[in-house]
Amino acid sequence: MTRRTLEQMNFWVEGELSSFKGYNSRYRYLYFDLKDPQTGFKLPCVFEPETYLSLNYQFEDGMKVLALGVLTLWEKEAKFQMHVVKMQEFGQGFLLVELEKLKLKLQKKGYFDDANKKKLPQYPVNIAVITSKVSDAWQDFRQHSCERFKTIKLDLFDVMVQGNRSVSQIIKAIQKADSKKYDVICIIRGGGSIEDLAAYNDENMARAIFQAKTPILVGVGHEKDVTIASLVADVSASTPTDAAKIITENFLKLDSSLTNLISRVTFALKNKIAGASQQLDFIYQQLVNTKMKYSQVPQKLAFLKKSLTSLTTDLIKENLLALARNSDSLIQSWKIMLNKQTVALEGYQHKLLLVSPQNVLNRGYSITTTISGKVLKDAQFIDIGQKLKVKLAKGQLNTKVMEKKNYG
Repeated sequence: MTRRTLEQMNFWVEGELSSFKGYNSRYRYLYFDLKDPQTGFKLPCVFEPETYLSLNYQFEDGMKVLALGVLTLWEKEAKFQMHVVKMQEFGQGFLLVELEKLKLKLQKKGYFDDANKKKLPQYPVNIAVITSKVSDAWQDFRQHSCERFKTIKLDLFDVMVQGNRSVSQIIKAIQKADSKKYDVICIIRGGGSIEDLAAYNDENMARAIFQAKTPILVGVGHEKDVTIASLVADVSASTPTDAAKIITENFLKLDSSLTNLISRVTFALKNKIAGASQQLDFIYQQLVNTKMKYSQVPQKLAFLKKSLTSLTTDLIKENLLALARNSDSLIQSWKIMLNKQTVALEGYQHKLLLVSPQNVLNRGYSITTTISGKVLKDAQFIDIGQKLKVKLAKGQLNTKVMEKKNYG
């Protein structure tokens, strides 16, 4: 009865598009909500795809529209919904207008400037993650970070990612994580409507991100979602998974480099081992040949020893005989030479005796010296009255110069 009564009336409804996903050929209708931006109340709507396509206009979440339709009752769940027959844009949606105003305000304050953005560490290992512990974003982030690289340590700060309390919880989590000096703070969550992402378009949260000393990476929504948090963040990712890939980018490069290095080292070792193996085979073959070659060496050495012993004995006998002969000859030669040298020496001795100072003195000569012992040869170097010494063949005189004559 109620349904029939409602379906007899047409209504124009003004509201914002919410949860609007556009045309999908798999569904019988287009499903979305019309939302009151002031109260947040939503009216579920269905729209015929053919009618929507005939409008030839691209509607998006957050747009403010006027929709004409019939209010009906979905009896299965006892919910009201509107069967839309006509829809047109009615100015920009409230949330989009407010969002653009906030963007402009923060941009003037320098919140989006690259000069104010901090660089991520090359290899971050201590990471704070701000999200809901039951979210797919948390599972995806873990799967693509710490589960791939065990050196990465994640600390989860569990918060509500939408709703009235989400903003205050996320801000407190940012401030707490910032005080603990993590390498990076990651703020992540999955996609959703503009209403679902409202917490990440909050001015207070933007301020908390901007003022943090720790580098902050934001990966909120899907690739098409651009939030205020993403714009203020030091680094922005398109999705939570993309955020994890940014964190692990250098680890992946390092892992790839190590893999290549291991491959190169393995290849080099294999070549080295193969070369060494060939060399060992060659050496082994040489040893075998050498063993065969020198297997008769002991017999040859025994024969050589016997030959050398016999030869040594003969050589010793011959050399002893030669030594005896040479010894006799040397003794005879030495006696002859000694006699000659003795006769010569006696002749030299006789000559020396003849010219010796003592013989000269014995012949009546004398040697005159100064008191200091200097031999005098020239009278010109002697002064009258100077004392002198005169050595005779036997004895010595001390005298004084009374007179002197110089000869030219």
